[in-house]
Amino acid sequence: MRRRPNPPPTATPPTVPDLLRAPELAAIALLEHALEIAVSALLAEHLTLTDDFHRPRDQGPVVALAHTICRRAGTLRDTLVRYRRAVRDAAPSHDDDAADDDRPF
Repeated sequence: MRRRPNPPPTATPPTVPDLLRAPELAAIALLEHALEIAVSALLAEHLTLTDDFHRPRDQGPVVALAHTICRRAGTLRDTLVRYRRAVRDAAPSHDDDAADDDRPF
């Protein structure tokens, strides 16, 4: 597994208005952070995962599974970013909230 390039930029934590519109964003933010910590911890524990010529399956199931987690983390990270974007796009805009304030009911 190649060394990871610079870590992806950390997503801005959801604001209170963001969480009012989509409370699940709190769990998504925690998952993104936990994913980064888990990958870093696995790479620290199994330094051979940073060697391009290493064969994780030859090191047993623990290293092989750690390799799989590290390899798939990028895909999960991308999916979480797309989910946050979709939630943001689906949420009513701030202008819509202001328009609702004028309604008598």
